[in-house]
Amino acid sequence: MEVLVNNAGFGTNGKFDRMDLKEELQMVQVNVASLVELTHLFLQGMVERKNGKILNVASIAGFQPGPNMANYYATKAYVLSFSEAVYEDVKKDGVTVTALCPGPTKTEFFERAEITKSKLLDNPMAPIMEAKEVAEIGYDALKKGKSVVIAGALNKILAQSVRITPRFVTRKITKFFNQNG
Repeated sequence: MEVLVNNAGFGTNGKFDRMDLKEELQMVQVNVASLVELTHLFLQGMVERKNGKILNVASIAGFQPGPNMANYYATKAYVLSFSEAVYEDVKKDGVTVTALCPGPTKTEFFERAEITKSKLLDNPMAPIMEAKEVAEIGYDALKKGKSVVIAGALNKILAQSVRITPRFVTRKITKFFNQNG
């Protein structure tokens, strides 16, 4: 296999203490453990052949904590960190690992997470990106062998701004936008 795309994932919305633990652990299995397992499974052959590309779908959520979606944000932080680390491990072996970090995207994600009234969905300053556009950005970065790509100009600004914003401010802003209702 020359290209692996790890795009499976889901999220939940609500205060962590009120979430169904079984579903939260299932999210870790899908968003993290399955990605690690598939990456490990196919990476060895890619390294042996000195050729291969892996695209792991993370999220701009991976750059900050996410009240009301704590576990989802944590899984995406894992995917981002893991992808960058493995990229460094294998880049001299002819293999690249790219973390695609989209923001809100038009998919079934919000319905699945029962997020229907979030301020993320009704924000004219930050329109939701089309899935096709996000996929094209990810594919282009994968072809170029980039380690990380953030889809969308505003998302790039948001992802970078958390580096200079105090964490307590980031938490408050994220909590505001992640409220469902």
